[in-house]
Amino acid sequence: MHNLRHLKYVVEAARLGSITNASRLLRVSQPAISAAIRTYEEEFNIRLFVRNPSQGLALTPSGRNFVNRARELLENANDFEQLFNETDDGHLSGRLELACYAGPAPLLVPPVIQSFNKAHPDVEIGLHEGDMERVATYLKDGRADLGLTYDIYPEADIEHEVITRLAPFVLMSAKNPLARKKKLSLKDLADEPLILMNSPGFSEYFINYFGMYDLKPRVLHQPTTYEMVRGLLSAGNGYSFSMVKIKNAQSYDGGALVNIELAEPPPQVNLVVASLKGYRRGRLATAFIDECQKRLSVVATGTGG
Repeated sequence: MHNLRHLKYVVEAARLGSITNASRLLRVSQPAISAAIRTYEEEFNIRLFVRNPSQGLALTPSGRNFVNRARELLENANDFEQLFNETDDGHLSGRLELACYAGPAPLLVPPVIQSFNKAHPDVEIGLHEGDMERVATYLKDGRADLGLTYDIYPEADIEHEVITRLAPFVLMSAKNPLARKKKLSLKDLADEPLILMNSPGFSEYFINYFGMYDLKPRVLHQPTTYEMVRGLLSAGNGYSFSMVKIKNAQSYDGGALVNIELAEPPPQVNLVVASLKGYRRGRLATAFIDECQKRLSVVATGTGG
């Protein structure tokens, strides 16, 4: 008799095409995953995988049937667990996996987690960070139940629940001469060096924003993290964008970073909770979305962090 954990070992090895990668994801030893595969192969007298030097693990036809049925069993077990984690008195327990767009995550996620954990101390929340593309992948792979992201990276298999509408801000060093202005137009910025986050959906949004007004930004650097953006702004030259107003931000030289409103109306963008189409949302997920609505509905005005 085998437990569900061993089934998950096989399913993840198949999905990732690698025992090594499955081991890292599941935080178990490689021999434990190999043993689970070998046990199932011996008990059912089938071969689950063939090893390809260039492509890693590949499922045999029998292995594909086995993994498909295993996925169904794991999904049904999760539904069963959710049912018994939802009691009549409103008490919630269990685990929720949350994928977060890494750019705004340090500003948005901590207050939600703090208040949610206070209200539901028996719920564990697993966090997975990445760009908007990675958030969608986490949802499609089943590694996350919900995603906190922007709706500017559309995916056919993903649906969104809007938390609030956002408006971008200019982010620059207080030393920059343009920082004296209360509002900046895109014409003010077009010839200035732009430090633009290299993130699917995000960079295209701002290129299109300039294009709406027949302008083209002068992109100087495209870092992949906010920390690098902050570092590059430290010199006092250039500017960047943020969808969320960043309070009391500092550059690496200790100087202040300021948020400045934009004069031209931007393309619409929303902060959303994303989920895979067909995802059966239980009371745990619903309670978390409600907490996001309560805590994050004011971020567009800058009062929410």
